[in-house]
Amino acid sequence: MKAAIYYGPRNIKIKEVPEPKVTGTKVSVQFKAGSICGTDLHLYRGDWKIKRGRIIGHDAWGTRADTGKRVVMSPVTSCGKCYYCKRGKQSLCERVLYYGLTKGGFFAETVAIREKNLIPLPNGVSDDEAAMIEPVALALHTLELLHPEVNDFVTVVGQGPIGLLMTQIAKLKGCRVIAVDTQAYRLELAEKLGADYTINASEEDTVKRVKRITKRGSDVVIESAGTQKTVEQTPFLVRKAGQVALVGEFEGYLNLGDADEACFFSTYISAAEYPTAVDLVAHKKVNLQSLITHRFPLDDFEKAIETAADPTQKPIKIIVTS
Repeated sequence: MKAAIYYGPRNIKIKEVPEPKVTGTKVSVQFKAGSICGTDLHLYRGDWKIKRGRIIGHDAWGTRADTGKRVVMSPVTSCGKCYYCKRGKQSLCERVLYYGLTKGGFFAETVAIREKNLIPLPNGVSDDEAAMIEPVALALHTLELLHPEVNDFVTVVGQGPIGLLMTQIAKLKGCRVIAVDTQAYRLELAEKLGADYTINASEEDTVKRVKRITKRGSDVVIESAGTQKTVEQTPFLVRKAGQVALVGEFEGYLNLGDADEACFFSTYISAAEYPTAVDLVAHKKVNLQSLITHRFPLDDFEKAIETAADPTQKPIKIIVTS
């Protein structure tokens, strides 16, 4: 079968590999479509590293070989027995496995995956939407951890696919959203999706503008741009005793001199929110179709990820199909 294999930075190729073995509680799923995520781009650029020779991809859907049913594949597997799992924190599992990172991923013609990682897809979720469930689940998980109050200011730094979903979920929770990016086309889309204010960080001082809008700093800041520079900016955007969620990148120097009693935390995907994410998409509570800018077949994966990493192509969400 064909699969997208990581061989190192800017070296991800489609290769023929053996079909996966279906044993125990695993189910064979035929890949139908997935989408390229910011994590895939971190790998492609060399920011993060995984084992060479591993299949990548963690946001995809397919059809069960045994029933033919459409299913979303959740990429996170927790043990259920460790310190964190027993305390309801499965996303922090001490023996967690991530498809596409710590084990073979979904950009392959066939995937062998545990049945508990499969979420049925209702008819209300289109094939394209089914390929983008992960950022919806991540946005839900992040906002659940933040618990913003109605009318709180939420500043979302970065309006790529993750940031645009953070913007939409924050609006569903009744917040006032300040969308920040350096690309005008992304800010225009953020405004269409409900952002109350937009800031082009390449044209104006983000910190001054946020302070001018909020008077004292944002109640909540979500870093989803994925750069050290934006991580380091977050203490100057949040108000005293506010909250900062680091989603795109977790490294950087934090000057906390003016961020008295603010809470900072990093977060990553959790499997628990996948069913709710599917339900939100099925009931059209979030707009995923507007995020799609490019489509490529799996055979052209190298071109797909090159496009995703090229800002001149104005990529947002890139769909990869069987």
